[in-house]
Amino acid sequence: MISIGKLGAGQERYYAEEIAEGAEDYYAGCGEAEGQWIGAAAPELGLDGKVDPAGLTAMLTGRNPLTGEPLDLKSAPGRGPVPGFDLTFSAPKSVSLSLALGGHPVSGQVMEAHGAAVEAALSYMERSACWARRGKGGATFVQ
Repeated sequence: MISIGKLGAGQERYYAEEIAEGAEDYYAGCGEAEGQWIGAAAPELGLDGKVDPAGLTAMLTGRNPLTGEPLDLKSAPGRGPVPGFDLTFSAPKSVSLSLALGGHPVSGQVMEAHGAAVEAALSYMERSACWARRGKGGATFVQ
């Protein structure tokens, strides 16, 4: 299952403080899988590996996490730019149970399969689902 949330300016404190440093340490890895820089834009920006709070804050404020340079974020008239989307890929309960109860080597295989599924789903979304509407009445579709 996938949950999608639009990220916006001003949300960096929420993600960096409430989630990343909160009780579940969401992006840093205690209790939840740590966030990873993946997708087609990651190599273009020189991003690889785990998401750290400073890098996440930079991205959410429209700056390159490595260089601090401003990203060329576009916005609709009268609206602020959207620096990205929070895609949360959740495995079905049966997969979670296999991971938790499967022992070695099953747990590792389940994690590897889930990681491959996430990358395949994101790749599909980048190719097929990342379209926006522009122009009068949203008549023009752009990737």
